[in-house]
Amino acid sequence: MKSPLRYQATDADCGKTSLVNAFMYLFERSEIAPQAVDYITRVTGDCNLAVNSYFRGTSANALAFVAAWCNDYLVKAGIPVRCQALTGDEVSMDENSPLVQGLRSGAVAVVGCRLSVDHYVLMTGLEGTAAKVFDPFYEPYPPESFVLPDAGVTWVDDAPFSHNRLVERAVLNDPASRSYTLFARSGRDGVLIWRTDEAPVSWHA
Repeated sequence: MKSPLRYQATDADCGKTSLVNAFMYLFERSEIAPQAVDYITRVTGDCNLAVNSYFRGTSANALAFVAAWCNDYLVKAGIPVRCQALTGDEVSMDENSPLVQGLRSGAVAVVGCRLSVDHYVLMTGLEGTAAKVFDPFYEPYPPESFVLPDAGVTWVDDAPFSHNRLVERAVLNDPASRSYTLFARSGRDGVLIWRTDEAPVSWHA
């Protein structure tokens, strides 16, 4: 059984919440190693005492570090997962970009975007000309905390296990977009996460 994806508890834990949501989307609840959730929670949020463009939260370095840790520790522990950190032009909705190709191959992506501040969301796939996005920042429609572009962002209320937004790829790719552009002030970063074996697994020894 899977659990519905989570919303962040504070204004600063979008990165760690989106990373945990990636595992919740890819794996059954009984398959998720608790040490993975514990570790992600400890090493992200590394900017909470710093002043930078994330206004506290998770840095791109922490995101890349979690990807490397998953490829090392979790793989050695028998968890069928593979991660790839993305930066710069790799974080694009162009058809041949690593991000789009990864989503087409079954990966999910935790990516930085822009709301009123820099922010992390989870992408779980593509649907037509849009990306399926789970934004962990709970906000009813219309949002009060940020300004939406004139078109291209749709609220989704009936898919709690996969996404709560449909965001057009043109919006994500537009540096001038008011919200959900991948052009965050601090730069473009993200991580792709694949489940590499569909056979049931267990974190139990």
